[in-house]
Amino acid sequence: MKMLRPHKVYYEPEIIDYPLGRELLERYSKEKVELIEIENHNKIHELRELPDSEFVNMKKYLILGIRKTTRLIPNNRSADFIVPFTSSGCSAMCLYCYLVCTFFKNSYLRVFVNREEMMEEVRKKSKRLGVNKVYEIGCNSDMVLENAITGNLKWAIEEFAKIQWARCTFATKFSEVDDLVQIEHGGHTQMRISVNPPDTIKKAEIGTASLEDRIQAANKLFEAGYTVGINIAPIVILENWKEQYTGLLDILKEKLHDGLKESTFFELIFMTYGLANEKINQASMPGTINIFNKEIMRPKGRGKYRYNSEIYEDATDFLKKQISLKFPKARISYIV
Repeated sequence: MKMLRPHKVYYEPEIIDYPLGRELLERYSKEKVELIEIENHNKIHELRELPDSEFVNMKKYLILGIRKTTRLIPNNRSADFIVPFTSSGCSAMCLYCYLVCTFFKNSYLRVFVNREEMMEEVRKKSKRLGVNKVYEIGCNSDMVLENAITGNLKWAIEEFAKIQWARCTFATKFSEVDDLVQIEHGGHTQMRISVNPPDTIKKAEIGTASLEDRIQAANKLFEAGYTVGINIAPIVILENWKEQYTGLLDILKEKLHDGLKESTFFELIFMTYGLANEKINQASMPGTINIFNKEIMRPKGRGKYRYNSEIYEDATDFLKKQISLKFPKARISYIV
C-alpha cells in the first residue's frame, strides 16, 4: 500500500493549533494538493451536494479536522470500550461498507489531529477503573490505512505501552505494518486480521490488500510479539459460499505462522447490508457484483438487512465445525 496522495484536502482552520495538523498542511502544500478551508468536517456542503455517482472520486479526498467528542463507549465484543479515535471513514470501497449506512456517500477518510486529547481520555478512564481493559481504536476506520498517512497507529501503540491498565485493539484489511514491528508495544496491543475468501476480497473489498498480504502482515506482527486474532468479517453468503469459506480456512491453515495458529482466536461477523449501499454501488460502481439477496435476508432497523435465521444458523454451525477441525486450539470470541 502506498501512502494515499489525496486529490483534494479539506481542512478546518483550527488544525494549525496541533502539531499533526501543521505537519499535514505543510506536506500537502509542498505537494501542491488543492487545500480547501471548511468550517466543519461534518458539514461540507460542496461534497454533500454531489451526486452518488461521485462516490469513487470522493474516496480520493482527505478531510482534516478536530474530533469534538472523545467520550468512551462501553462495548462487550472485541473490547471493553470503543474510543472515538483519530480517523473515520476509509479510502477503500467495500460494497457492504457499514459506514455508508451512516455517512452515505460522505464516507471518505477524515483524520482528526487532536490525538493527545483522545489518549488523555483513555488515561483518565483507565486510571479510574484500575483494572486491565481493552480499548478499540479502529471502530470507524482502518488504523493501518490511516497510519500510512499520519503515523498515528505507531504513535498510539507506543502510548498504550506506557499505560499500565490499558490495551488497544484494531482490525485491518490492509498490510503495511513494517513500521510497527520494531516499536515498543509492551504486549498492550492486539491486532485482528480481517479476512474473506480471495474472490470476495477481489470483487467486494475494492481497494484493500489481498488475502496473502494480510496474512503476511499478521505473521509479521505475531513474530514481533503482538497478540493476533482472525476476524472473518463480514461473512457474505454468495454462490458456493461453503466451498469459498472452506478454501479460506485452508489458506489460513497453510500460510499462518505455526505459533499463531496455536494461539489465535476468531471473531465471526455476518454482513449487514443497507439500502444506501445498494443505491451508491449502482450509481458509482456499475458492473460490480450484487451481494444483496433479499430472499435470504430480513430487515434489521431502518434500511438495513441481515441474513435470516435459517441462513445464519447454517453458516454459524458450518464455520464453527470447520474452525474446530482446522484450528483445534483456537477459540471463537464471539459471533454476531
